[in-house]
Amino acid sequence: MKKRVLVIGGSMFAGRIFSLLASRSGAFELHVVNRGKLPLDGLENVTEYKCDRHAARTFGRIVPDLEFDALVDFCAYRAGEIAPIIESLAPRVRQYIFISSAEVYVPAFRGLKTETSPLIPDPRGGESAPSGALGKLMLEKELIRAAGDAGLRFTIIRPAYIYGPFNYNPRESWYIEFIARGHTAPVPTDATASFSLVYVKDIANALMAMAGDVRAYDEIFNISGPEKINYTRLISDFERYNGGAFATREITTELAAREHIPMPFPMTEDYLISGEKLTSAFGLEYTPFAEGMENTFKTFYSLFTS
Repeated sequence: MKKRVLVIGGSMFAGRIFSLLASRSGAFELHVVNRGKLPLDGLENVTEYKCDRHAARTFGRIVPDLEFDALVDFCAYRAGEIAPIIESLAPRVRQYIFISSAEVYVPAFRGLKTETSPLIPDPRGGESAPSGALGKLMLEKELIRAAGDAGLRFTIIRPAYIYGPFNYNPRESWYIEFIARGHTAPVPTDATASFSLVYVKDIANALMAMAGDVRAYDEIFNISGPEKINYTRLISDFERYNGGAFATREITTELAAREHIPMPFPMTEDYLISGEKLTSAFGLEYTPFAEGMENTFKTFYSLFTS
């Protein structure tokens, strides 16, 4: 029997890849609710509904009167965006899966961040609904509280930097565009940081495994590839995918800060996330960085040269 999953978002980047792969797997019946700006174009096993999540009354009416094994929320960013959804849908949803962020961990905490590492403090003051990392952390707390009140199960995932096709954040694509267009790319000479990334298809595979699975109930999982990446490795791999060196300009971290160059990854502070809990719980394997980034490079390179 197919698992029935309600998706909020589902048409951009991680949500789109999840919808595509879940549709092709034949194991899911997806009901996707979003604003309709990027339709999924009639994917098999996918029904779409056009609605803004903030229209709580409309949202509750537009979602069909069905029971769902899980709800996957790709687009909650600000405090106060989850509780109204639960109020409008409970008890039709058994499990609420929320895509949070590994940025909820204290940045200065050294070493590999696990699910029990220190979290950022709450310096809100008078701000009632912050976005960014603090917004994600507040939403985690909101989900746990609202799910408990409504009698449904929660699952929280905290991805490291996600890369892959459809990525709208200018991270890997920032460099790939320089290369594809033949422009000179700034390369830091004194960057000391290492950082963790995760391929977008690994996010989709993890979500497909977690949906409706009791092993994910009331749990928090990091999702992060095991390899430590730095700028030296990144540039070296881009040269290999490119078939040779590309035009670069050496810069220092001080110069990048002074000239406000929007470098896509940390330069001086490590961002290392452990994804071992997920591997142990579900036996999923992460895509090797070289494989995932090569696929990503080819996709974006083709886009920027078309």
